[in-house]
Amino acid sequence: MRKKRFHGHVVSVKSGKQYIFVTFLLFCFLLFCFWEYKDRFPKPNSEFLLHSLHRSVLSFNYDETKKLSYTEYDWLSGSILSIRGSEMMNKEYAAKYGGIVKVNQTIKEKKQEEKKEPVLESDVSAKNITFINTPGFSVNAATLLNEPLSFSSVDEKPKVLIVHTHTSEAYCESEGARSLDNDMNVVAVGAEIKRVLEAEGISVIHDTTKNDNPSYNQSYKKALTVIEKNLQAYPSIEIVLDIHRDYIKRDDGTLVKPTITMENGEKAAQIMFVIGTDHMGLYHPEWRHNLSFSVKIQNRLNELQPGLCRSINIRTERFNQHMTKGSMIIEVGTAANTINESKNSATLIGKAIAQVLK
Repeated sequence: MRKKRFHGHVVSVKSGKQYIFVTFLLFCFLLFCFWEYKDRFPKPNSEFLLHSLHRSVLSFNYDETKKLSYTEYDWLSGSILSIRGSEMMNKEYAAKYGGIVKVNQTIKEKKQEEKKEPVLESDVSAKNITFINTPGFSVNAATLLNEPLSFSSVDEKPKVLIVHTHTSEAYCESEGARSLDNDMNVVAVGAEIKRVLEAEGISVIHDTTKNDNPSYNQSYKKALTVIEKNLQAYPSIEIVLDIHRDYIKRDDGTLVKPTITMENGEKAAQIMFVIGTDHMGLYHPEWRHNLSFSVKIQNRLNELQPGLCRSINIRTERFNQHMTKGSMIIEVGTAANTINESKNSATLIGKAIAQVLK
């Protein structure tokens, strides 16, 4: 330790050796942290890292993701929000890997999970209700069906919010199954659900903001601000229905049109509930309540119109469903269905939700 006079004051100055010693200790600490936690992260190759860096700055090309493994895709989507929110990419990888999402875990993490109680039991066949993409969770339709819902009683205040993250999703009448015409896209489906719910005495707010315009990749982020705005304006809202339409393509390029014939002879597009979870570590404490709600609606739809529902799709992503305890995505038909087939389904969806709430 040396002392120097500075402007009439005596100050102490540490020697260069002390600085070197402190720097060495800091380096050792960082090296220890790296060695301790290095196995917790996937090890993408250098080509993939350069690819990721490039695409984090530029707009992401969906076709280029098809060559990635699920581990690489999971790492990339966890790092870049616009990729995590891409519906097309998520569906591609869910189909590619058989609907089962697997995330690398360290031995320590696996042991911790083994100690946890299962979420629910493993039977998924009760009441013709089935599930796909159960990422590390066991689910039981009968248990979910019998769990009580914790909504407040129905009154004159707004109860339901209908939004459309991908507002321009349309049907086979529209070029590319996309349209900004709200009479031809999923907004018309949402309007029919609203009509039926209000006829049953349930107040509905239908927000028709074009969340995927001008940026499709930012649509979930924009939709979140729309949901937040409506929840602030109408604190009584407990249910958020995000109405989409699906897109299913076979290997030969033909589009799949999941359709049923109702008792009156008319056609209706099949539907699918999509439920987000906290699997990716994001805050989402009520996702099991959302799932229970969807099971009850699907059970009622099975009674109203057998064959209308596809398996409930449980996902690793959150999809803005953390905002209420009654949030879900409903995929009504696909790009190959007609708008009328999808509106027929919407009528039944509205009836089923009203009956469950009452």
